[in-house]
Amino acid sequence: MFILPLKLIELEFVKIEFYEHYMISTFIEGMTLNNEDVGKIQELSAQFYQNKPFGYISNRINDYSRNLSPNSYNIQLPNLFAFAIVYKSETSRKVANFEKFFIKAPFKTFQSLSQAKQWMGEMAENLQ
Repeated sequence: MFILPLKLIELEFVKIEFYEHYMISTFIEGMTLNNEDVGKIQELSAQFYQNKPFGYISNRINDYSRNLSPNSYNIQLPNLFAFAIVYKSETSRKVANFEKFFIKAPFKTFQSLSQAKQWMGEMAENLQ
């Protein structure tokens, strides 16, 4: 079953799809992610989900770089119940597995977005 996002926001550096229980971010090819960008994503997620728990899927189908401080990984999302990364190469999988040490929520990597969505749905069901 194909489910459409409840809300779609496109910024100059990222496309964010908001679903009932999780959000998906897809960064623009070639951009450099910085702490200010992470802060904007945090702000948008807090506005959309308010105090409800939600999951986060980072859809890394495009190549981009990160200029982040280690503290930016300790994202200010107290209602985050799961974090998933969709990778496209072995290198991006290795980077994701390094990043998992900084994420406080349950964390998993996937080769496809559909697998990540399925896992996120299962994680959401476990909350109820």
